Amino acid sequence: MAKKKETASKQEEPVINIVDRRSALLEEDELDQANEHEERLPSYVEKLKKEAEEKDQKLKDYIAAYKEKTAEDDGFRKRLEKDNDVRLDQFKANLFSRLVPILDNLNRAIQAANTNRDFDGLNKGVEMVSKQFSRELKNNNVEIVDTKDRKFDPKTDEVFLTEETDDPEMDNMIVQELEPGYIFKDKLIKAAKVKVAHLKT
Repeated sequence: MAKKKETASKQEEPVINIVDRRSALLEEDELDQANEHEERLPSYVEKLKKEAEEKDQKLKDYIAAYKEKTAEDDGFRKRLEKDNDVRLDQFKANLFSRLVPILDNLNRAIQAANTNRDFDGLNKGVEMVSKQFSRELKNNNVEIVDTKDRKFDPKTDEVFLTEETDDPEMDNMIVQELEPGYIFKDKLIKAAKVKVAHLKT
């Protein structure tokens, strides 16, 4: 009887099975995070792609604008150069039209001297040409450098000869003009060649 009771009690004891689901839950969390990352990844890539396309388009716009501006500048520069060339040609034509009559007068004086052996006439003809040329220079705002009764000025004069002097007041004074100098609108065309006095030492 005792054995039967012991057997019955063993049969009545409940069976408890313990299952550790922590690893499964952890795997599910990691899987969910991975899935969430995979879901976010395409949108992030799309964002980067969109930003790259926008920057690429901006760069293309900048390049196009630069090329357009460069083309405009080149066109303006070419037009300006052409206008300057036209004005320069007009100036040259105007200048030569005034110089040619002077050359004609000089040639006539030389021809007359050779034909008639009239050297006095040649001298007068050359003087006339010189006056005519000087008049044209004056009419075009070309002035002769004034070297009379003044000291040497390196801005307008060139020392060609020197002489010694005992007078301190004559030191560095122009004593003779050897060749005239010319100025056009405050711009030196040709320096005057002069003889300058220097105080003896």
